[in-house]
Amino acid sequence: MTDAFGTSARPLPPWLATRFVCGLHRGQLTPVNAPRLAWGTALTATTGPTAAGRMLRALLYGIKGAVDVWRHRQAIVQEYPIGDAVFMALRTSCDSRDIAALRKCGRRELNALHGVVPRARRTEYRDWNNCAVAAALLDDKAECNRRLGDVGIDVPHQIPLGPASRVWRGTEEVVGGSPEFSHPTVPHGTRWMLKDRFGLQGESVWAARSRPEPDAARPVLMELVRSGRLVAEELLRPEGWFADCGDTALPTLRVVTSRLGGHTEAVGMVLFRGAPGTVAANRRQGGLAHLVHEDGSCGAGLDAQGVDRGPCGYVLPPAQAAAVRHMCTRAHDLFPCVGSVGWDVGLSDRGPVVLEGNPNWGMNVPQLMPGRPMLEEFRTTRFRAGW
Repeated sequence: MTDAFGTSARPLPPWLATRFVCGLHRGQLTPVNAPRLAWGTALTATTGPTAAGRMLRALLYGIKGAVDVWRHRQAIVQEYPIGDAVFMALRTSCDSRDIAALRKCGRRELNALHGVVPRARRTEYRDWNNCAVAAALLDDKAECNRRLGDVGIDVPHQIPLGPASRVWRGTEEVVGGSPEFSHPTVPHGTRWMLKDRFGLQGESVWAARSRPEPDAARPVLMELVRSGRLVAEELLRPEGWFADCGDTALPTLRVVTSRLGGHTEAVGMVLFRGAPGTVAANRRQGGLAHLVHEDGSCGAGLDAQGVDRGPCGYVLPPAQAAAVRHMCTRAHDLFPCVGSVGWDVGLSDRGPVVLEGNPNWGMNVPQLMPGRPMLEEFRTTRFRAGW
């Protein structure tokens, strides 16, 4: 087997791989993606797929949820830490941040969490369906890009930066201090995005330019290069409406898809816009999140603290919305055993482009922006064998 960089990846022993892999992804667990597996994977492999194993995992996840609330009691719950710990245990482990977000909406009762897909439980859905490796492949931006491109889904062009590549800190006069790099197949003078293939939350993304390496270059990001984790991705420009507004970061739609009853559907959509001068549309870097309504209009923009920064005038055309949903459900069908995926779709000047998939997508924003949990269907489908 070869990884996305064309180098040989030695599979883990079959006795270990078969504990985590089934069906479509059997034999694809390698030292590259093995570290990405969640602790819940080992728990599932230990307790087994039987009803007794599921009950034991439910108990352990409930304890984990209660401990989570107690650990963060000073930050999120000043009034009822013991009550909230019991509350989380009854819900079989929601994340402590979920209860704080629900309180912002004025809903503290247990039923308010029925539609919320807790972080720990999403991991559990994934592991119960024996598809931890499929989720790891989604987490790998390079591998996900390759698989989507192979079936004709529009994705940005990526080039792995291996040992033959050099990355160094640019001069302030030339590119504002952002990284520069050289690669044998990349034309000099072109602009790219450098990404950690396992990066999270837009923190390992840099705008860069390709040029000849100067004699006094100061190497940067070389650990990522040596470990085969750095990729160069074509720099996509925002589509016309956002370009006219001065957006520098590519506006991104977070499209949530779910496997429900054996078929895939899009269940929600959020627009992310970056702060002025940034390279990634991420709330942690000052960006805003807007809930996209059924008519394509965008609601109030929430920052990282949940403060309303006003609405967005952009309206997603119906034909484009349908095309985006089709792209994402088609992409999800490549990983049929993953219960839910959050797809990042860039609104570029060449049309919608699928940037990556997230098996553990950030759930609070799309579910709690409208003041209520969004994924009510999970209440009745979370244990279905059709996933």
